[in-house]
Amino acid sequence: MRDFARYLQENSRFQSYLYSYPHKTAYRPFAAPVDLQALWRDEGRDALFLYAHIPFCQQKCAFCNLFTLSHPQPELVRRYLAQLRTEAEVMRQVLGDFQVASYAVGGGTPSLLSLDQLEQLFAIYTEVMGVDLAAAPGSFEASPDTLDPAKIRYLAQRGIQRFSIGIQSFVDEEARAMGRLQPQKETDALLDEIGAAGFPAFNLDLIYGIPGQTEASWRFSLERALAFSPDELFLYPLYVRPLTGLHRKTIPLAAREDRRPRLYALACDFLKARGYVQDSMRLFRRAGTAPARDSEYSCQEDGMIGLGVNARSYTRELHYATEYAVAKPRVAAIVQDYLGKSRADFAWARHGIRLSEEDRRRRYLIKSLLKAEGLECHHYRQVFGSNPQADFPDLERLQELELARIQGPFLRLTEAGMACSDLIGHWFIGPEVQQKMREYQPR
Repeated sequence: MRDFARYLQENSRFQSYLYSYPHKTAYRPFAAPVDLQALWRDEGRDALFLYAHIPFCQQKCAFCNLFTLSHPQPELVRRYLAQLRTEAEVMRQVLGDFQVASYAVGGGTPSLLSLDQLEQLFAIYTEVMGVDLAAAPGSFEASPDTLDPAKIRYLAQRGIQRFSIGIQSFVDEEARAMGRLQPQKETDALLDEIGAAGFPAFNLDLIYGIPGQTEASWRFSLERALAFSPDELFLYPLYVRPLTGLHRKTIPLAAREDRRPRLYALACDFLKARGYVQDSMRLFRRAGTAPARDSEYSCQEDGMIGLGVNARSYTRELHYATEYAVAKPRVAAIVQDYLGKSRADFAWARHGIRLSEEDRRRRYLIKSLLKAEGLECHHYRQVFGSNPQADFPDLERLQELELARIQGPFLRLTEAGMACSDLIGHWFIGPEVQQKMREYQPR
């Protein structure tokens, strides 16, 4: 049996993100196509999460390992939106009676779309999927190089509740090191426009651990970010991952000083002193600001419908999506395959993973424990009929190491535990999923 204390000592606490479980690198082709109508027949469909993936960007950032295609031709975008609508029409038939409790538009860079294309996209949500944009909490991702005041005003009018923009750094040299072209004067004007638009939640993303970044330059970016009064800040440690631009040219982290622990601690102290509370290792929310997705949707239990290439869908036991890739040739091939699908093709899932009962428990644990609210032990028992401490004895070890503590009905990470969230999350990945992730060949 692995020793958790030794694992903490021997591994950097900065591992890859665990924003979902299992990771897409654990997905494989199914032995036989899965009939989606049969799959969803006995699932709860009264509080679904709806996500559409726009896989296009103006440019591919040097740190990015998302499923994206830069510099798309206008005809490719047009065909993609048309196919997205076809897929949505099929899914509406597959699902029958359903209710969308929350939704998001991500990518890629959805703000790359023109106003007319955004209107087409939101028509898919409203006309096809029946989403009430004014009632269901919605999130939209943007980048400054594809944004303008007209798009900001349009998105506010459409009822977007959470507007998220990736800035990454307010220091020009650092931004260029990340492969981003965002003149600060223009970016500042856009951030002012976003603030004036009145989105219920305005989120701003920053990255720490950029080559050449110092504590002083990191503090400068934090100060500049707060000047625009964001409701949320996502602070991402830099991970240099295979097939990214940084992976090809950056000195390996083992060969240079890792400033990320100090920069993380600086940000925690800085933001907490200025009225922000920590929701996870990455998310800081201004005190008194309600989560933008405060709805009936529960990511631990309710289903998700993903539209578009690489958009994840899941039921209780099956997660599915198109193949995951990073390199441009493979991404382009997968996009072309998607565009070539017939209407009937969208009624079947061909690639994903079937979760065992143990992995359903692990997923619930990871997605609960790594957030400030923590794991509600009583609700876990209601869902699975067992105690989390009995299912996962290492939870006791977390408490012994003062990385977690019981607070009323919750098991919550301490500050030290929150700082090790990625490492803790990876510890609880199931052995079969770990093996699949190790076997995955980046492409």
